[in-house]
Amino acid sequence: MSARSRLFVAIASTVVIGYFVVGSLLGRVFGDTSYGQLAVFNEVVRLVLEAYVEPVNLDRAMAGARLGLTEALDGDSAYLDTEELRQYQQPAKDSDADVGVALTRRFGFLMVVAARPGSPAEKAGLKTGDILKAIDGRYTRPIAVVTGERLLRGAPGSTVKLAVLRAGSDPLDVSVVRERLQPVTAKGKMLEGGTGYLKVAEFTGRSADDVRGEVETLKKSGAKNLVLDLRGAAFGLPGEGVKVAEVFLRGGVVAKLSGNAFGEQTLSADPAHHVWDGPVAVLVDTGTAGPGELVAAAMLDANRGPVVGEHTFGRAPVQKVVPLAEGGLVLTVAKYSSPNGTVIHGKGVQPSVPVAEPSEDASDEAPAHDRILDKALEVLASEAKKAA
Repeated sequence: MSARSRLFVAIASTVVIGYFVVGSLLGRVFGDTSYGQLAVFNEVVRLVLEAYVEPVNLDRAMAGARLGLTEALDGDSAYLDTEELRQYQQPAKDSDADVGVALTRRFGFLMVVAARPGSPAEKAGLKTGDILKAIDGRYTRPIAVVTGERLLRGAPGSTVKLAVLRAGSDPLDVSVVRERLQPVTAKGKMLEGGTGYLKVAEFTGRSADDVRGEVETLKKSGAKNLVLDLRGAAFGLPGEGVKVAEVFLRGGVVAKLSGNAFGEQTLSADPAHHVWDGPVAVLVDTGTAGPGELVAAAMLDANRGPVVGEHTFGRAPVQKVVPLAEGGLVLTVAKYSSPNGTVIHGKGVQPSVPVAEPSEDASDEAPAHDRILDKALEVLASEAKKAA
């Protein structure tokens, strides 16, 4: 073992033994086993450095340990090395264009949660569940979500090359031209039979006002029922979903927020923001995440109307970036739950009326056939008949 390795083990041992001795006493009172786990980790480090077949690169081994520790938490927590933290805190001046995807980590790689409507990513065919194996030749296996998002940004008109893995398909090489992304506002229209349709794909600080305005317009157009389409709605802060849900709820709890060191918060709807009293169906799919999931879960728990479609993605965290002596930690410190306390982050929302979208190679239906929307209209019509 090198002098440096011996020094590391000595320091680690001193710290761990101190924790272990004090912790063993505390553990007898509180049942805490974390100090014993630290002792095991110290023993693993010692054995690896002393007995592995080849000399061990300590920096590389510790980087792997940090990666493994954060990966065991959730798909959004991660360790950033010093350079990654610097680039996160000081974005490049020519990085105001993007491809328009929401990312998380699954199966050890970056995964697409959803592609924004009209974005370069959507135009290039990227979709929910796609694994980004590499970004411009850089493998995403050890890359944090925030680092992946940075690599996808760049100068307007520049191209980023992606190596994509998709279930049921051969590996794909996709080139995407970055663009300055414009906000995607809520859009409403009238369908047949007096049903209003409202698509919400992104949640910004003004989304609730946009939704409220569109709902008022649909009411004036004679809408008796409403379809709220949240498919692919994964963009924006989860908290913005609370404001949108207020449009459809007459008060009550919209969501709960809790964390080990965060405490617990209850987020309630302001009755003054309520606009729509009529029947409403909510559409969701596997690309519905974050703020979209909060709205769907709130409507579901309030029995406000059917939630129709696929099980949602399950990504609704609150995160904090903590600088360390070397690098930093992106840590999920809290997660959102439904009004009834059902955790959304890591679990998703199960619709009350499940509808599976057909696979791409299905030949029994035309590509433009919208099974989820059709089912929602069917359910609304059925409920209208019962009410009559």
